[in-house]
Order: sequence, then C-alpha cells, then structure tokens
Amino acid sequence: MEEGPKLHAVWLLWLATGGVLVWLAWSHVAWRAQPTHELDILVFDVTVADDGYREHQVIGSVLEHRRIPYDLGADHVGAAPGGSPHGRWPARHPDLIILADGYGVYTDDQGRIDDLGSNLVSAVLTDEQAADLHAWIADGVPAYAEFATIPTPTPRTASELLQTAFGVNATGWLGHAVEDLAELSPRLKSLGPQPWPHEGPGFIFVTTRAGDAEPAPQLVVLSEPELDALYPSFTGRPAGGRGEAAPFAGWFELITPDDDVTVDAWLELPVNPAGKGKLDAAGLPVRWPAVIRGETTMYVVGDLLENTTDLTFKQFTPAAGLTYWLMPQEDSAAFHQILLPALDRTIDLAVARASDGTAQVSR
Repeated sequence: MEEGPKLHAVWLLWLATGGVLVWLAWSHVAWRAQPTHELDILVFDVTVADDGYREHQVIGSVLEHRRIPYDLGADHVGAAPGGSPHGRWPARHPDLIILADGYGVYTDDQGRIDDLGSNLVSAVLTDEQAADLHAWIADGVPAYAEFATIPTPTPRTASELLQTAFGVNATGWLGHAVEDLAELSPRLKSLGPQPWPHEGPGFIFVTTRAGDAEPAPQLVVLSEPELDALYPSFTGRPAGGRGEAAPFAGWFELITPDDDVTVDAWLELPVNPAGKGKLDAAGLPVRWPAVIRGETTMYVVGDLLENTTDLTFKQFTPAAGLTYWLMPQEDSAAFHQILLPALDRTIDLAVARASDGTAQVSR
C-alpha cells in the first residue's frame, strides 16, 4: 500500500474510534442527566442459597439503568444466604413490588443446600404478607411476579390471594428440561416407576396441587424420542421486547389466566406426536400462557430472574440495545424478549404513580 492510502486509512480509523468514544461519552452524560427516581421497593425472595444473590443481580442492574436506587440491605425481604431471615416486612405499601421467589432454600439428608432436597430451612410467604400484597396491588401498586411464588410451599390461602392479585389460576404443575434423566434427584425418581427406566435428554412435569396442605405428587416424563428439541420456547413478547422466540432452560409452571388479563407471550413444548399423546393422556397442554399482563401487574411462568444476562454499559442510555446487539449471552434472548420489557413496564407504572401519574408506560 502506498503511503497516501495508508495515511488515509489510519485517519479514517482514528475518526471512527474518536466518534465511538464521543458517542459513548454523550450516552453516559445523557444517562446521568436523566432524573433519579426514589422509590420504596419491595423485592421478596426466600430462595437465597449463597452470597451470589442470583435473582437480585439482574434486578439491581435493571434498576441502576433506570436510575432507581436499590439497596440490597433495605429493599430485599425474605432470606439471607443459606436461608436465614433477612429484612423487615414494610409497614406501609411500597411503590414497586417484585416477587422473585417463594420456593425457599432446601437441604438434603446430609444438611447440604440442595434445590431438590427434602428439608425446607427458610421461611415462606405467610398468609398475612400475601394479604398485604393483595391489598397493595388492589390499591394500584405495580407488581412483577414469576414462577415459584404461587406453588407449594406457599400456603394455600397465600397462594390463592396471589392468584387473585395477578389474575392467574394455578394448575399445580411444574416443568423442567433435563439434560440427562438418569441424573434426576432420588426424590423425583421416587415418584416414577421403579426401577427408574429413563436416561438421556427429556422433560419432567411434577404436580403437588399448589397450596395443598397434603400435596399428592405426580410425575410425567418425556424422553428424547418424544421430543423435537430439548428446551421449550417463549413465543410472543410484552411490548418493547426484542425477538419472537426464546428457548428457556429453567423451571416453569402451568397456569390459566382470568378473563380480565392479557396474555403477552406463550410457552411452547417441542414435542412430536408421541410426546403430545403422552401429554394429552396426562391432561397437559403443549402450549400455555406464559406472560400475563394485568392493569398494573406482570406475571411470568418461568424462573427468569435467575437470568445471567447483565446490561452492557448499564450506565449508558442505549444499554439494552448494546447488550442485545454486541454481547449476547446464554440467557439473552429470554432477557430481552420477556424479562426486561416486563420489568420495564412495571417500573414505568411505579415511576408514574410515584410522581404525577401522567407519565407514559413503555411501548
């Protein structure tokens, strides 16, 4: 290359780099110029197994991007790492409710923390707390909730109050994609045929009839010959979401919606005719409502707040777009298609309610 074209290329590269740096600096200044919204936040989560606070990491990132101060010590109520009690239940209604998990922390027979253990060592949502939530939501407090706040071990009365508040009806069925059915926990294997015949990729469905005092577990297993793929997929999305299909690897639940709520997205199982026949025999659908939107509520049937996606450059105005386009991660599709728009809508409503009530909800 001649000296002239070389210098021209270097000059163009320098201009492009400088332009990116100027744009990033402007985006950060624009983010800092946005108003800070001081909200009373209630994040409820009793499933805190370790100091990773998985659920709270994504919540904190989204709230920071939205310029909303979030204090894990003051705004989180439920459990500290290992399941011990944490936080104080608010005496008055908060401005924003996020129900992250009511499943709890379990240990196995050796006392080790195990999601599929048999010994519950943390508290659960009480009837009194659920009554508060029901009253606050009826009064218009915006609320987000997801999988594992309605089913057992949440008590029956508390479960029914939450179902009414979010406009959903629990079937009691929970599901999960499994990479190797032979590695399923002994506790779950005990619900199936003996000796245990399954191995390889598959799905499990378990029911304890949500909220029952004496649940009657059942197990349905789909193995690899009955599936077209390993993971179910979210189809559709709340307003503002990116993408139209997102595979999902976590736990999910089957619910039905009330007539006065809107279904924004569905969860679909990748089953072939043999798998559909087995589900039909068990009374289970292959597609069911996954994101249910009420007037001031959002309910998601998957365990999405354990999502590992972080907002790239979250202290910048276009942070969501940067994360989506530049740094896709394992859970980014579900994060951008379902979780982020659902949280954004709930936050928008809370900010509007806490100010003059005239702000527009994200579209």
